[in-house]
Amino acid sequence: MTTFDFGYGPVPAHQHSNGGGWVADSATVADTAYVGPDAQVCGNALVFDNAEVFDNAQVCGNAR
Repeated sequence: MTTFDFGYGPVPAHQHSNGGGWVADSATVADTAYVGPDAQVCGNALVFDNAEVFDNAQVCGNAR
C-alpha cells in the first residue's frame, strides 16, 4: 500500500494519472481532471470533469 502525508499523518494515496499530484484513496478525482505535481486532493473531496488543481493547492475535507 502506498501512503502520503497530507499534513495529518500518512494515509493510503496514489498519484493522479493526469498531472501526478497526490490523491488520497478516500477522495474521488475524475480521470479527465488535472492534479498538478505539487497539488493534493485529500479527505472525501470530489474533483469533477475538467477541473484543474495546480501549484500548491490542496482540496480537502468534503470539498467539491
